[in-house]
Amino acid sequence: MQAAARSLYRQLPGRALGLAILAAAICAAPVIAVAWIALTGETGDYLRHLAGTRLATYLTTSAVVALIAATGAGVIGTGLGWLIARTAFFGRKTLAWVLILPLAVPAYVAAYAWLDLSHAGGPLHAMTGGLFPTIRGSWGSGLMFALVLYPYVYLLARDTFAGQSADAYNAARTLGAGPFTAFWRTSLPMARPAIAAGLALVVMESLADYGTVSHLGAPTLSIGLIRAWSGAGSLVDAARLSLVLVLIAIFIFGLERAQRSRARSVNAAGRHKPAPRHPLHGAVALAALAACLIPLVLGMVIPLGRLAWLALRTETASGLAAASLHSLTLAGSTALIAAGLGLATAYALRSRTAIATLAARAAGLGYAVPGAVAAVGVIALLSGTQALIDPAWRQLTGDVFPILLTGTGAALVFAYLSRFAAAAISPAETALARVTPSLDGAARTLGARRGRRVWRIHWPLIAAGVTSAGLLVFVEVLKELPATMILRPFNYDTLAIIAHNFATDERLGEAALPSLLIPLVALLPMIFVARYLSRQDH
Repeated sequence: MQAAARSLYRQLPGRALGLAILAAAICAAPVIAVAWIALTGETGDYLRHLAGTRLATYLTTSAVVALIAATGAGVIGTGLGWLIARTAFFGRKTLAWVLILPLAVPAYVAAYAWLDLSHAGGPLHAMTGGLFPTIRGSWGSGLMFALVLYPYVYLLARDTFAGQSADAYNAARTLGAGPFTAFWRTSLPMARPAIAAGLALVVMESLADYGTVSHLGAPTLSIGLIRAWSGAGSLVDAARLSLVLVLIAIFIFGLERAQRSRARSVNAAGRHKPAPRHPLHGAVALAALAACLIPLVLGMVIPLGRLAWLALRTETASGLAAASLHSLTLAGSTALIAAGLGLATAYALRSRTAIATLAARAAGLGYAVPGAVAAVGVIALLSGTQALIDPAWRQLTGDVFPILLTGTGAALVFAYLSRFAAAAISPAETALARVTPSLDGAARTLGARRGRRVWRIHWPLIAAGVTSAGLLVFVEVLKELPATMILRPFNYDTLAIIAHNFATDERLGEAALPSLLIPLVALLPMIFVARYLSRQDH
């Protein structure tokens, strides 16, 4: 039976491995192109000017924004993860998946609403007599990232706390440690690698963002990169700034992997006793409920409520239907392709060959790269391809090769896939783990052919996981702004672009509806993903 199962996975890689290698090429090629352009191109005037003026500010502001975002998301995500995993109170089961939903809200959408509420003359400023601070600058940007990105930390911390043995915690309590001391000295150190992985994602997302820092006036490296491309028109300078972001990403994920490799959470006794949940009652239960609701209210309810109020009082802007269609088309097509590539990579990984592992690692590189970097890499690749085709085409036709690649929907989907295809691999791999070799062996023994086994046995078990992977990519593409700004075809707006353009022109009333539509469209798939992840935890 085991031999039969192994035989199936030897047959699959012929196609699955090819697709896994394709996914790796899509994800890694833009990064390699950026590195090549940055290392071989001539230095432009813009970068020299930048080095003497704003580069230090960009680096400092990026570090401050990332630090505030990581601190806030770490405190919120870790605290909520522990409350949901280790305590029992009214509403806990529902909150376990609802707390993931702020991921559907782009940070720039939250920033539009909070700045409108808190600026001089805004409702909060007026209600508090000017005491409420205006949400802007580095600290305001970091706060917005913490409020919408904490679910990255929460998800990983919750799963880790839920899986920890009770022995160490109980021993600390037996020795006289209070609940907080026991948590600080035993539970938290064991969860540190998972929390570090979540924080790495938060830092990378905050460094990759453009819309939030641009609107709140926090000049980071992403702003310098976009200005190098759109303002100075220098691909080489944009590539060099992109390379700085890539190196920072590699450094952060290197730290995270080092942290994970040093951690040990093995139960020396060889037994695993799940930690019981502490029942909370009365005022303590209410405090726990409030602690869970506050980040939801600040990160989702208040921003979306303010935008809904503005949208109802403002005439709908033109072009919204076309922008919605463009957003849905791009997000849907990218999600379908990414889910297919993720599933193929997960199948290839089951063959346990070195090339499959290498392909999955290379595909993972794309998720660490900011959207603007992916866009610059795609431009470099497609421009190079165009330059190779042009001479031959000119000899044949006497004219230049038409621009078919750069500035098209295909280029956008390429950039989205290079950025987000890796996000579909892990959920597909987790779903495929439910298909045990013994199931395949049993079906083969009963005469089921390969196609029938995949359709009748594999697919029912992995459908929810693969759908979640696709929906996760769908939500990410819907929110993506920098890559869309750089690569979108002329006169081809998405909801994110329309919202950003109106917000930049300080026409927030007209920006409200497209800003509101992004999280509203993303909310339904996010609810599916959140409930799926919570069921996996159970």
